[in-house]
Amino acid sequence: MQGIYLVHGLARSGMACVDFLLRRQDTVYVVDSDPAKVELACQKGALRWSSHLMAHLTAVIQSPGIPLNHPIAQQAREASIRLMGDIDLFREVHPAAQIIGVTGTNGKSTTTTLIGHILDACGIDVALGGNVGVPVMSLPDLSDDGIYVLELSSYQLDLSMSLSLTGAVWTNITPDHLDRHGTMEDYVYAKTKIFASKSHPPKSVMSIDDEYSLQVYDDMNDAHPGYFIPVSITRPLLGGIFVMDGLLVDAIGDDRIVVGDLSQLPKLRGQHNYQNIALAYGACRNLGLMPDRIMTAIESFPGLAHRQELVRTLNQVTFINDSKATNADAASHALTAFHDIYWIVGGVSKSDGIESLLPLMNRVHKAYLIGESSKEFAKTLTGHVDVVICGDMATAVETAYMDAKSCGGTVLLSPACASFDQYRDFEHRGEDFCKLVMALES
Repeated sequence: MQGIYLVHGLARSGMACVDFLLRRQDTVYVVDSDPAKVELACQKGALRWSSHLMAHLTAVIQSPGIPLNHPIAQQAREASIRLMGDIDLFREVHPAAQIIGVTGTNGKSTTTTLIGHILDACGIDVALGGNVGVPVMSLPDLSDDGIYVLELSSYQLDLSMSLSLTGAVWTNITPDHLDRHGTMEDYVYAKTKIFASKSHPPKSVMSIDDEYSLQVYDDMNDAHPGYFIPVSITRPLLGGIFVMDGLLVDAIGDDRIVVGDLSQLPKLRGQHNYQNIALAYGACRNLGLMPDRIMTAIESFPGLAHRQELVRTLNQVTFINDSKATNADAASHALTAFHDIYWIVGGVSKSDGIESLLPLMNRVHKAYLIGESSKEFAKTLTGHVDVVICGDMATAVETAYMDAKSCGGTVLLSPACASFDQYRDFEHRGEDFCKLVMALES
C-alpha cells in the first residue's frame, strides 16, 4: 500500500528518501529553503508542498539538521502526523536487518569505519552509512547474514522513536550541539535513544571514561544487566574491555586476554584511537567474532579520511588533515598526538570555544586562524601562542609551510570548528586543504 509523504529538507539524506519513495511509487511532497533542490526533486517526480495537505500525509520525513520546533514539525504534531527521520524509514524498510548503531560526541566515524573494516575483513557482508557520509536510504540491500553499521548523530536520534538495533556503541560525551539541544541533559537524552527498543535493549559497548557516559552506563546497566559492556582506556575493568600501556585487554569473561599491542598501529595513533579500537573490538565480539581475527583485521585498517590523515611530507614538513575535528575535544586528540605543530584552526565556533585547548599550546609553534571565529580565537590564544590571522585556507597553508620548512614539524589542520562559513561540510574543507598541500612546491 502506497503512502503519502512530505520530505522536509533536501540535502543528501532527504534526496535519498525522495529517490527511494518515488521508486516505491509513494506520493512524495517536498519542501526546502533552496528552490533549486525543490526543482530537482520535482523533475524526478515529486510534488511541491502546500500546508493544507498536512492532514492527508502518512508521515513527515524531516532532515536531521532542521530543528524540531520548525513550524512544519509543529504542524505535523498538531495534526497527529508522524514526524520521523530517514533512519526510522530505513528500519521500517528493513525490519529484520542486523544494524549496529554508533553514537557519541567524538570518534563516531573512526569507530563506525573500523567496525565495517573488521566485518569486511572477516568475510561478512557489510554496508556503512548514516552520519558517516552515505545516506541510509542509498545503502544496498544485504544478504540475510549481512550487517549495516550506521553512525548516528544526536540530530538523527532526536527524530527517532525505537530503532531496535542489533548492537549499539557509545563512544563518549562532551559538550556539543548545545545550540540545538539547549542543555547537556537534553543532548545526552537524545543520544540515549540509541538504546530504545520494542523489547530488550541492543547488546552494547560503552566507554565509561567521562562523567556523563559513566552515569548513562550505570543507569542502563542497572535497568538491563547483561546487555552493556564497559570500555576504558584509563583503568582496568572486570567484566569489560580496557587498554593499559598500549595493550588491548579483553576481560569480558573470567580470564583476561591480551588481544594485541595498539602502540604499533601507525594509522590509529593516540589514546582516543585506543578508545575507538576497544569499542570496535567489543562490538565485533558481541557479534561472535574471535579476538585473533578481530586484531588481525584492526592491524590492516588503512585509516580514515579527514581524521589525522597523512597528506604528504615535504622538506621535513608533515601535513595532517584532521578536518573532522569540529570541536575542541576532537582537536585535542590531534594536538596531543603530534609534536612541533603549526596549527590551522577556525571556522564556525562551537559554544565551548577553544579555551580547553590552552594547556596544549606548549606543543604548538604558531596558530593560523581562518574563518569567522578568527577574532574570537585570536583573543583566546594571544599570550599563549603566536597567532597569525590568515582568513582563508590558502593563506594559512602557504604561511604555515613557509614557517615550518626552516626547521621541520607538522602543519596540522584541526579546526575545532564547524565548516559552514567557508565550506559545504568538513569533507569539503579537508579536500581543499589536501589540494592546496599537494600543490605546494619545495
